[in-house]
Amino acid sequence: MTITNTLLRYVKRFRSSCRGVAAVETALAFPIVLAIGSLCADMYSVGLERSRMEQRAGAIASILAMQQDLTETGLQGLLDTVLPNQRLGNYQLLISNVRQTGDLYWQLSRGTAKGLCVGSETQTNTPYLPDLPERDAKKGSKNTSMLVVEICRQGKDVALLGGMSLGGLLHATAINRVAIGVVDLDETLSKEAGLDNDKK
Repeated sequence: MTITNTLLRYVKRFRSSCRGVAAVETALAFPIVLAIGSLCADMYSVGLERSRMEQRAGAIASILAMQQDLTETGLQGLLDTVLPNQRLGNYQLLISNVRQTGDLYWQLSRGTAKGLCVGSETQTNTPYLPDLPERDAKKGSKNTSMLVVEICRQGKDVALLGGMSLGGLLHATAINRVAIGVVDLDETLSKEAGLDNDKK
């Protein structure tokens, strides 16, 4: 009987020591699981924000491409409807009307920051720098144009769960062909864009 009692004692001791090992392993693994979970949530948040920016840029581009004339009141009404007032952080919105020849007809900048879309900022009547799907400097028509909408946002403004900071920029671009010719601006927007109304 003593051998059986001794064996039972060892088995009980082994079982209780296994519970302790499982508790230690769980305590060690939990922070790793939590970190992986927050990293996945952060990646989802960045993807969701990029998707929202692309949807907003696409909505603005498709609506403005159907216009023949654009007024300051109309543009502001559109932006108030499409862009939320909160949670956008520091961003720049560039709206450009580019002729098929590749020359910029006009460009307007909106947002809470300047200089975020540096590679796209172009002077009126000069070649538009970024790539365009229909650019043809030799055979392109000056009466055919594209509307390019870009939203650039600082990555550090995106709220992340893991406490990490997203460096760089989030960038979304939408390009639509203008329905008829170019989009003409009212006097206020023309002055802002640097257009001379007499030379349209």
